[in-house]
Amino acid sequence: MGSFVKASILCSAAGAFAAASPALAAVGGPPIAYAVGSGQTQSIYLTNPDGTGSVKLYTTGNKVNIVQIDIRPGGNQMAIIEQSIAGGQGVLKIINYSDAGVRQSVTPVASGNCRNLGVDYHPTDGSLLVSRYCDNAATQEVRRYFPSSNSFAGDPIVQVTNGNPDKSAGAVRWINDGSGILWVQSDTTAGGGIEHYDLANTSAPVRVYATGGFDQPNWFDVQRCAPSQSCDHLLVTTQSGRIHDVNFSGGGSDLGALYSSAADGHYSPDNAHILWRQQVRSGYNLMIDSKIFVKAAGAKDWRQ
Repeated sequence: MGSFVKASILCSAAGAFAAASPALAAVGGPPIAYAVGSGQTQSIYLTNPDGTGSVKLYTTGNKVNIVQIDIRPGGNQMAIIEQSIAGGQGVLKIINYSDAGVRQSVTPVASGNCRNLGVDYHPTDGSLLVSRYCDNAATQEVRRYFPSSNSFAGDPIVQVTNGNPDKSAGAVRWINDGSGILWVQSDTTAGGGIEHYDLANTSAPVRVYATGGFDQPNWFDVQRCAPSQSCDHLLVTTQSGRIHDVNFSGGGSDLGALYSSAADGHYSPDNAHILWRQQVRSGYNLMIDSKIFVKAAGAKDWRQ
C-alpha cells in the first residue's frame, strides 16, 4: 500500500473546502474515512473535507488489508471488509464510534462459508446490503444484514445457485430511494456489466451498464439525494483504469471518462465533488476532484 501517512498529511484539496465552508459539525463523526498502510498493517482515519478533525479509528491485524469502507448515512458506524494478504476470505466487521471519532466497538460478522465481496448501507434504515460468494462460489447472492441485531435476513434479495463457473458477481449498491439495487455481474453470454434489480420484481433485472466483454467494472458508486431530486448517475471504474460518468436511467448511457489512471470514484454527499484514487508509481493518492487529499491511501468513503 505504500509508506505510512499520518492523518495530518492533507494537501491542497483541503484549502478549497476551508475557504468555502463554515466549521463542520461533529455530529456522526468526521464524514471522510480512508485507510493507509504502515508496515504489515493498515489503519483507518476519519477526517473532514477541509482537513480538520483527523483521528485514527482502527488498525488491522498483521498482513491484513482493508478492501472496502462504507459509512452508515448519518455516521457513528461503518462496515469494513478485510482481506488477509495470504488470501483469506473477505471478513466483514462493523465499527461503532462517537462523534469525536473514538472507537466504541468492533463486531466481526459471522459469515459462515461465505466470502463478502461488497457492502452498502441502506439510505435510511441502517441495514446493510452484502454481496457475497458462498460454498466456494457455488452460490452468489445479495443479502441484507442488520447491524442492530447482528443477523442476516433469512432470504436473499437475489441469489444464483447453479454453480455456473462462467458467472461471477461483485460490488453492490442501493439506488437512491432504496426501491432497488445495482449489482455487478458477468457471464459468458451477457458479458460484464451492472444490473438493476427492482425489489418489487427481482426476477427481471435490467442491465444499465455494459463493458462489452466478460470483464466486470472494478467499482461503482451511485448518486444519493433528496426524494424530490433526480439521482440517476453512476461513477463506474473500468478495467482500463478510467472513471466514467454513466446515466443509468433509460438503459444506461456512458457520458465519457472523467479521470484516467483512476479507481474507486465516490460522490460527495451533494454530488458536487468526487473522491477517488489516482494511481501513481508508489501506489494511489486519494483525490478530491483534481487535487491531492491524502498520499498513498487505500479504501475510502465519504458518507451521505
